[in-house]
Amino acid sequence: MLINNWYVAAWSHEVTRGQPRQVRMLGFDFVLFRDGQGRAVCLSDVCVHRGASLGRGVVANGCVACPYHGWQFDGTGNCVLIPSLGEGASIPRRVRVDSYPTLERYGWVWCFLGDLPEAERPAIPELFPEYDDPAGWARVPYHFDAKANWMRFEENSLDTAHVNFVHRQFGSRRNPKLEATPIEHREYGAKVSRVKPAPAPDQKTGELGKLLAGDRKSTQVELEFSVIGLCHRIQPTFREGMSQINFTARTPVDPQLSRAFGWQARNYLKEPQHDAERIAAIELAVREDLSVVEHVQPPLTPPSLSDEFLVETDSMEVAFRKACARWAGRGNEIDQEALQRERHNHVFAIPSPARREDPKNWVHRPVPLRPTASHG
Repeated sequence: MLINNWYVAAWSHEVTRGQPRQVRMLGFDFVLFRDGQGRAVCLSDVCVHRGASLGRGVVANGCVACPYHGWQFDGTGNCVLIPSLGEGASIPRRVRVDSYPTLERYGWVWCFLGDLPEAERPAIPELFPEYDDPAGWARVPYHFDAKANWMRFEENSLDTAHVNFVHRQFGSRRNPKLEATPIEHREYGAKVSRVKPAPAPDQKTGELGKLLAGDRKSTQVELEFSVIGLCHRIQPTFREGMSQINFTARTPVDPQLSRAFGWQARNYLKEPQHDAERIAAIELAVREDLSVVEHVQPPLTPPSLSDEFLVETDSMEVAFRKACARWAGRGNEIDQEALQRERHNHVFAIPSPARREDPKNWVHRPVPLRPTASHG
């Protein structure tokens, strides 16, 4: 799992001033809340005093208060009140937890889990400009978990060939052959445009099925992913001027559990009464994907491309693995083995920008990192 990256922690409406919210990302617990100005805050969840979960506490005066002894931590992670010492007591610099940068975009709270200074942080990719065009695009949200490693989970969405065998509403077993298509490599990802055989007319149901009545020969599909933000965009065009977009961000909960936050946007049947049909179709596709991806072996993506027999139409999956390896090779990969050896007796935290600026006077230890890339 990779640090120094943006991850979606929650929907914006889930993060409030009234109650802290505990979330788990990259195998660590975090607490989300809003400060006195309404800004989303993300802190390491473990109190430095006696190890209680800050996410089980309360929000008071724009700070999160520990449920064990009432210690309060502000949005910077600094402790501002130790009730047992009384008002006005001097609080040592060491009484602090890591605080992580946040941004709100696409209706989500994104957290930068790492210690890069602002000038060096990669930006959240602009892969869903249609979010800001509600007149042109109707959209519905989705959100689900997969009992699968984050790389295995993401590769499933980048795999065009599986559609013909896993998805009964939009796969085409009658002609599953795909042409090998050159992909466009980006700084943190890749993009490809493919023409795939259209499903048989009777595979589509409901109002969408009526719109697509007739034996279409092909569907144009554009697919793009970014390791930064761990997100992708899939846009099938059914016929000229009729298209939909699935924009999804993945969040690794731990090595074996992943979470998806997403939007589906459409420029057809834009009236709200058609939302239920689209949500049902998304839920069916998710169940179909999970029936496969939750059972692949090995559970983690193999460390070498030669450990699986890959073919030309796996080009996007290969590009994804290589992009992850490059980011890991910069020293951004958590050393899971070292972490598990020490975790029973010590609290570790993903290092924050404040820790890089001032590496001394921290109670919790920084998470161990691998010096070179290794999938997992």
